[in-house]
Amino acid sequence: MINRKNIISLIITLLILLAGAISFQVLKSNKKSTISSGPVKKEIKYVKVNSYPTQSVQNEIEIDGRLNAFEKITVSAEVTGRLLEIPKSFRQGSYFKKGDLLFEIDNKDEKYNLFALRSRLLNALTQMMPDLKFDYPESFEKWKNYLDQLDPESNIKPLPVVSDQREKYYVAGKDIFNQYYSIKSLEDRMQNYRIHAPFSGVFLNLNSYPGALVSPGVQLASIMNTNRFELISPIPVEELQFLTVGQEVELNSDEMNKSWKGKVNRIGTQIDQNTQNIPVYISVYGIGLKDGMYLKGKIKTKTIDNVSIIPNDAIVDENKVFLVEDTLAILKPVVIINTFEENILVKGIGNTDKIIIEDTDRIYNGQTVQILN
Repeated sequence: MINRKNIISLIITLLILLAGAISFQVLKSNKKSTISSGPVKKEIKYVKVNSYPTQSVQNEIEIDGRLNAFEKITVSAEVTGRLLEIPKSFRQGSYFKKGDLLFEIDNKDEKYNLFALRSRLLNALTQMMPDLKFDYPESFEKWKNYLDQLDPESNIKPLPVVSDQREKYYVAGKDIFNQYYSIKSLEDRMQNYRIHAPFSGVFLNLNSYPGALVSPGVQLASIMNTNRFELISPIPVEELQFLTVGQEVELNSDEMNKSWKGKVNRIGTQIDQNTQNIPVYISVYGIGLKDGMYLKGKIKTKTIDNVSIIPNDAIVDENKVFLVEDTLAILKPVVIINTFEENILVKGIGNTDKIIIEDTDRIYNGQTVQILN
């Protein structure tokens, strides 16, 4: 019984295998080949070309950046005293002119101390005169004239010039020189009680007001020069060869629809390792400029001969172009002189070279092309 079942299973298996083989042969005979038996057609790319004759071009370097005030300083007190009211009251954002009085500190105590020093010198000279007339009669008249014009409440004038060493020793022995220079030092110090504007500008911050007691080192205000600004713009290292200090710069603001003139003031010495750019510092003068304003412009440099101006889209692999030679697209390296917003200044292109100017990213070197009329 078992043998009979095994025989039946074997027969069924063989029948299934036979049916599968027959089906495979039928399908194979009915399948059509996808491989064309005809000749392979070569793809032809239609391209647009243009020629760019060489010419002499004045190179321009495009720049941009934000303005910074060239002079921002902190005004600090150098003496001790109480701030006084002044005719013109200033607040944060107030404008001032060069020479305007910004702060005045009460100098009453120092002023009377100065009067006392001058009076002491007056007394010393008065006591010296009788002996001077007897010992140095030829010098008596000049010292008498000096004594006559000496006023304790007025700035002291230079001492008379001594005639010889003996007179100098005599005057020094009376302590005249020491008292004179002490007075001069205090007179110079008195100027620190009145602080005048070193330039025309604006108050950025105002920290002290009339009535406040100040001492040396106390910050009174921060001020900024509104007549001179500086723009810092990074430029590629390869363009450094075209730059010199003093070159004129044309700057403009799209937001304000205004333009200004500037000059290259100095060129940085350190190259940014990440961008390979170097900073250029441009001095800018004019009305309407503001700290932090964004400007862009161009630096006109020297004229470059034998260069071509081609569109940006014509450049392939950073420094190559496609030429059409005998119906083939051929890659040709060029030297890039400068890059502008829409065009590139290059060397290495012939006057009659046919440059492919569109769809260069879909073309490969040696591809068959046909020029569009």
